[in-house]
Amino acid sequence: MRLLLVGAFPYPHDQGSQVYFQEQAIALREAGAEVSLLTYASGRRPEAGRDPARGRALDGFDHQTSPGWTAPASLRSGPGWGKPLGDLGLAMTLHDAVASRSPRDAYDAILTHNAEATGVALQTLRGARPPIVYCAHTLLGVELSSYLKQPKQAQNQDDPGRSHNARQGRGPIPGLLDGLGRRVDRWLGRRVDGWIALTQSAASVMRQCSTRPGSVIPPPVPDPRQQAEPLEPKRVARRQGLVAGEYFLYSGNLDGYQELELLVAAGERLGSAAPTIVLASHDDRLASRRAALPGLTLRAIGSAGEMQALIAGARASLVTRRAEGGFPIKLANSLAMGTPPIALLGQEWGLVDGENALIGRLHEPVASIAAAIARLASDDALAQQLSAGARALYLAGHRPQGCAEQTLALIERVVAHRGGAGASGDG
Repeated sequence: MRLLLVGAFPYPHDQGSQVYFQEQAIALREAGAEVSLLTYASGRRPEAGRDPARGRALDGFDHQTSPGWTAPASLRSGPGWGKPLGDLGLAMTLHDAVASRSPRDAYDAILTHNAEATGVALQTLRGARPPIVYCAHTLLGVELSSYLKQPKQAQNQDDPGRSHNARQGRGPIPGLLDGLGRRVDRWLGRRVDGWIALTQSAASVMRQCSTRPGSVIPPPVPDPRQQAEPLEPKRVARRQGLVAGEYFLYSGNLDGYQELELLVAAGERLGSAAPTIVLASHDDRLASRRAALPGLTLRAIGSAGEMQALIAGARASLVTRRAEGGFPIKLANSLAMGTPPIALLGQEWGLVDGENALIGRLHEPVASIAAAIARLASDDALAQQLSAGARALYLAGHRPQGCAEQTLALIERVVAHRGGAGASGDG
């Protein structure tokens, strides 16, 4: 099976979207598919490109990129002034990539990663084209307005009358953005030939607006226990001035939808009893955001391997986002390591409170996160129990082989439903 994976982002990079794209591509190739990649050009070389641990990201792949003059200057996710030009370059390159194929070596399907890539594919590839399978990284109807937010001190976060949905709907601009996002979600769902959702809420939206084949397939990540070189979490923790097994870790970007102000407020609530709460990030804004993140131990991370080792050495991973639709790669990595998460969403990600995670309360996020941290910090038996549960959840749902098999089975259903790769598009 010949597959083209299209991503509206520079690649490789250590952001979650690119890691999901990467691991899906590797898993599909190892399952026997012929996989080609097509992404934005990068205005500057991503850090991952210099990380030996990410050499596998490009190893052996046919990787086409859009023209360099269209490359967005920023590597960050979300809206940006450079994105329209980046999408134009992506459209040009995608058109040429598909048109250059003869009927004998045409792509059997195109897997588009995120809404931008899917919109570009639907608008660019008119008429006869391969089936388009939308890999929905998130729900724009939930996440779009969050890019207006900046990390700040949490205030009144535990007022039960101020729910997450109420705060997200405040003011005309966030409401307009979320409404626009919902329309885009529905537009894409109606027009693609198939879809992959990472979470239950994204699948629910897709099922409401699409009659095409789709599946919930959480993101695959490689098994850290089968790596050729050990991660050495104790050594990496010591180098960062930490003690393995004693710190609680947030690992990821600083975008508004992560709601890091909740983590700051939870640390303040714990006061002098708080264990070490670490924020580790590849994000180049980390130093400038220090004032907005008081009480947290900030660590700039230089490589994927270093981040993986910190996750492996943590007492727990902290996932404070309440926006549904996406599946944090940090969470998938945490489960693979057997590092239990403390989160505010449970069923959305397959988490069960007390079995493989501790789940806080959406209406009392700060108090419940603080209580979970305190509980796990003082209970070694619970930590061991949740660690085993987290690892079991990884084995059940995130191993690359199983995810690839599900994805290839879905693509076969999509092709059969559509009548073959040469059928006319409906864009």
